[in-house]
Amino acid sequence: MKKEKLFTITQAARTLDMGRNNLLKLLRNNDLLHNREPMRNSPTKTAVKQGLLVAENAEYNRGPVKVPYINTKVTSKGMVWIRDLIEKGTIPQAS
Repeated sequence: MKKEKLFTITQAARTLDMGRNNLLKLLRNNDLLHNREPMRNSPTKTAVKQGLLVAENAEYNRGPVKVPYINTKVTSKGMVWIRDLIEKGTIPQAS
């Protein structure tokens, strides 16, 4: 089985010629990312079920403590969906 290409939020934003923060705002406004802490910017169940976004568990070291966090990735299907949303003109292009 071939593994699908996943894009980080930054890679997806660069590919779509928009800023990272604008992409995050777009995804939050369309209910694909959570708005409130502690789940902010992690994908909603709807986005994961539709196959637009993927949540990956990761961790980083802060001294002797490992801190877990959720890393959001965009699937190829998600890239097409976001591009179509931008082309429809529903959001302003980043300047």
